[in-house]
Amino acid sequence: MCIRRWSLFVAILVTLSSISFAQTSDWAIVRQLALGKKVQVETADGRSRVGKVKAITEDELRIGKDELIQRRDVQRVRLWSSGHHGRNTLIGLGVGAGVGVGFGVGACGGKDAWFSRGQCAAVSAPLFGGIGAGIGALLPSRGKWQDVYQAK
Repeated sequence: MCIRRWSLFVAILVTLSSISFAQTSDWAIVRQLALGKKVQVETADGRSRVGKVKAITEDELRIGKDELIQRRDVQRVRLWSSGHHGRNTLIGLGVGAGVGVGFGVGACGGKDAWFSRGQCAAVSAPLFGGIGAGIGALLPSRGKWQDVYQAK
């Protein structure tokens, strides 16, 4: 019974966290943006401005090189979500290390071997892991714009 309650609690928590930054017409969400975050602001006149958040008040938003945009002129605010280079690097590290262990265990050992299988695995795992991490870091990783605010 206790496991069911915890499962329900976790499911509700995950659901709420995923919708917490969903598109909304509440200016309070915009005010929670951290300074320095890259945003795209679309105004009522159809112009789109991109810049880092400098300041946010109840009535205005300051981005870029001190460009002031009044709240009444803001139609949409979108937050830039960067790519996944760090994640790709860690995946490459793990895959490379796994391949290195497999290579070390499979390629070494035997009657006339200079090194044991464990020694080969210990050397090849970090070597292949580093190669895998480098490949993972170089993989293209696209960021995307996430809607934060939409005027009514």
